[in-house]
Amino acid sequence: MTMYVTKVWGVDDVAGPLVFSQEGRRDSASRTLKDGDLVILVGTMGKETEEGDRNRVLGIMEPSTIPVSTLDYPLPWLYQSGSIHADGSPRWPYALINKQAWHFAPGLFLADVAPRDYNAFGLTAATGIVPLSEEEAARVLAHPYYGIDLLQSGNPSVPSPFHDGPRGKGAPTPTEGVRRGVMHMRNAPADVYWFHLLRDDRVVGHKIGWAFDWRRRLRLFNSVSLPGLRGIAYQKHEAYPCPTARHAFWVERTILRELDQCRLPANQEVLRNITTDDLQPIWARHLNTMMKRPVGT
Repeated sequence: MTMYVTKVWGVDDVAGPLVFSQEGRRDSASRTLKDGDLVILVGTMGKETEEGDRNRVLGIMEPSTIPVSTLDYPLPWLYQSGSIHADGSPRWPYALINKQAWHFAPGLFLADVAPRDYNAFGLTAATGIVPLSEEEAARVLAHPYYGIDLLQSGNPSVPSPFHDGPRGKGAPTPTEGVRRGVMHMRNAPADVYWFHLLRDDRVVGHKIGWAFDWRRRLRLFNSVSLPGLRGIAYQKHEAYPCPTARHAFWVERTILRELDQCRLPANQEVLRNITTDDLQPIWARHLNTMMKRPVGT
């Protein structure tokens, strides 16, 4: 299973087909996607996206490789200002049928799960799909999500997106390929880490997170923040191996929830206004609790 990113204007896009402005982009995605692959939909940074949804992971879909026209779907934004060309034609007429869709609970942002240079998800993600690493995908899937109903096509000739006949009531059940990929990543060993944020060798914050390889994550953070140009430098304070990614995610979330008043609004995994000495017993307490949790929880 591979997970990809695409940019959208709002949460309503999750239930519809996977849309494209160019036929070539759609055809390229159709050739790239394999059975069980997933695409997360992230709000753009433009004015068309509500402020609270900008750069937020709004939802996830399991697209098919079957081409379809957006004109076959009741998409309310399709003919709104900014969505049409001067001649009245839609800017996003091309699409792939969506098999299943899920919404994410609020609080998950692209920068939290994939801390790359913003340009890495620029025009390509706005017009097509960009792959995530396995580690980034696991961070996405660790966040709570729930199934939603798909938007139905008004064209009877559009093929059914469902695997086993007509859709019943309730949340969609992930296909076997999706289940295998999700469980593999959730049950793989992972690290929970505590990085110091340094400016001029002074600790100005703390980064609490988890990763399959904390060393790789540290290198990535420092490559983006450019400490050699007086940016923030990341330095490992502690890292602890956990039996599964679920355990590591649990430690991260419980520490951050306890210290919610110290979290940086722009990056919810960064803590400020708390000293290393004050954070140390909280870190140790949650690690000790995690070690008593059954594997797989």
